[in-house]
Amino acid sequence: MKNLILASLFTLALPAASLGAENRPKPKVRSEESLFLDMHKIGLGSLSELEEKKKFIETIRLEKEKIQAKMLSNVYENAFDYYRQGNYEEARGLALKILSIDPSNEDAGMLLEASDQLKGALRPSMSEKVMLEDRFKSALSLYNDGRVLDAHKKMEEVVKLSPNNIKAKYWLAKMKEDLKDYYFHKGEESYAKRDLKGALDNFYNALLIRPKDTGILEYITKVEDELRQETANEKLKAALESYAQGRLNDAYLGLRGVLEIQPGDSKANKLLSEVKAEIEQKYIERGKRSYGERRYTEAIAEWNGAKPYTANLAYLDKLISRAKEQMRVESDERKRRSEESARKAKEEEERRQKEEAEAAELAKKAKQTGTGLGEGPIGGKTNVVSEENRLAAQSHYIEGLKYFQNSNYEKARDEWTIVRQLDPGNTDADAGLKRIEQILAGGQ
Repeated sequence: MKNLILASLFTLALPAASLGAENRPKPKVRSEESLFLDMHKIGLGSLSELEEKKKFIETIRLEKEKIQAKMLSNVYENAFDYYRQGNYEEARGLALKILSIDPSNEDAGMLLEASDQLKGALRPSMSEKVMLEDRFKSALSLYNDGRVLDAHKKMEEVVKLSPNNIKAKYWLAKMKEDLKDYYFHKGEESYAKRDLKGALDNFYNALLIRPKDTGILEYITKVEDELRQETANEKLKAALESYAQGRLNDAYLGLRGVLEIQPGDSKANKLLSEVKAEIEQKYIERGKRSYGERRYTEAIAEWNGAKPYTANLAYLDKLISRAKEQMRVESDERKRRSEESARKAKEEEERRQKEEAEAAELAKKAKQTGTGLGEGPIGGKTNVVSEENRLAAQSHYIEGLKYFQNSNYEKARDEWTIVRQLDPGNTDADAGLKRIEQILAGGQ
């Protein structure tokens, strides 16, 4: 896309300033679309990732500015061609278009003013000559009054509107030398007032006029050194205040800023070491507190946070390794306890099912023998149990059976002991009591 845009730009009309007015071809009238590009549509292609867009956004902006500057330069050349041929209306229109895009364009403003002044003149060439002479005299008047900056600007306009004016070129060169001295003295005045940034601005303006002037370069080097030191001192003072107020992170960032400006500042380096040690210690203490509360993940995060500030990385790695090992040990212990609980639960379930089966078997036998209540031989004789005792024994046997099924062996034993007393020949009660004794003795 970029190559296509540049190719389009170079198709715009080339300036004809080097040709004589009588031999210069009249510029072709173009539509606005051929002279002006839609700057909103100029980019560097599609960027799919947000981070890529952030990364190249400044590049895109600068690219657009370069393209716009080239475009406006070509448009201005077309406008100036119209002006030189006396077509002030067209020159004026293009100048207005340039200013609508770039209101600070001084050349377009100058051309607009000149076109307005000459538009409609009966004798344009004579009117232009008078206008340039007036500007020339105005520039000299400003120069004689000591207003070198204004004089230079006014004389520069004369040269731009009349490139072949030898007299104007001579005075412009003379004023340029004085302008260098003007900026240099303004820089000295700003420096005397300790306005270091203002001094640098003026010295650099002087350097633009005389790029190889060693005196200006020496001043710039000196002022920049002092400005760096002044800025570093301000940052150091702010860092010290943050440190005194316990704002360690602010102090750390401030000291880093000092060392970016003055890497060899011993005070800043020493204080930075102390601040880093304190920040590291706070991370370590918080990590140990979390470790003591068995919050190992938080402890590891704290110790990792201390790494940018530490001078002993091995110690932090050791703490982190210990926490990770403890996490592993406790995880294994939890797993073992979980497995043990599952095993016991399984055994208890098997025991319960076995007891239920035995209780069911006892109930079955009781049903087959008429609830187990009847006559039985004792000492070779048959004991006769009264109907009342048989009914009572049956009731107590059933209650004991319920207790047995619910694993309440003490209550079951009490009930079945009563059954034996009421009906000594009840074999089911005897079998139940024997089973209870085995269970309570630890048998299966």
